[in-house]
Amino acid sequence: MATLKNSSISFLLIGSGRVARHIAHYFHLSNISFQTWDRSQDPHALRVKIAAATHILLAISDSALQGFYRQHLLGHDDKVVVHFSGAHTFEGMIAAHPLMTFGEELYTLEFYRQIHFTLTGATSLDEALPGLTNSYSWLPSAQKALYHSYCVMGGNFVTLLIAKMLSGFATMKIPAEAAHLYVQKVVENTFANPETALTGPLVRKDVETVKANLKALENDPALKIYEAFLETYWPEYPRK
Repeated sequence: MATLKNSSISFLLIGSGRVARHIAHYFHLSNISFQTWDRSQDPHALRVKIAAATHILLAISDSALQGFYRQHLLGHDDKVVVHFSGAHTFEGMIAAHPLMTFGEELYTLEFYRQIHFTLTGATSLDEALPGLTNSYSWLPSAQKALYHSYCVMGGNFVTLLIAKMLSGFATMKIPAEAAHLYVQKVVENTFANPETALTGPLVRKDVETVKANLKALENDPALKIYEAFLETYWPEYPRK
């Protein structure tokens, strides 16, 4: 992979999904020049843009990364190729995973600058994304799948759980604002002291409350979620 001075950097951002949109917006706010390409554009334009680029950023699905590289980038050893997958590594590419969730709404420059990156295949963020000053950590490829599983549990699973709570509360006419304050304090307490932040019946070993919870959820698919947490954090719970 090539190592270049910032003055000679030319970015090509591939993709049109959420990650691509957010990276493009971050670059725009940072006054970083770049070109883009996605599948809606002429394949000939891709070849021209690849030829002109020094850094090719693959903001496409994990399943498409290796195929795209083999079809369009194999043999381009003068290019720095970067992907944003948290779970995978591929020969010839740097992984620069942004530890963030990307929604439909774009963020501010101040917020983008706070996002932490985990790197595999590079020792500094400047190798992958020159011009950005975000904090970063280096991660060996053997740990990427485990790292990403933590991301999924702490981010995606939490989203599903909160969404389930909001849906249930809505049927009970409990305002989302009340739930927001509750979840906000849960998160704050967890980061302040993750070892002691957990509250509720699993901590208290409250058999009767857990039994009532399980009974209330008996016709809800979420019962299995509750039981999974119960099995993990209170395996000795007396089920009979």
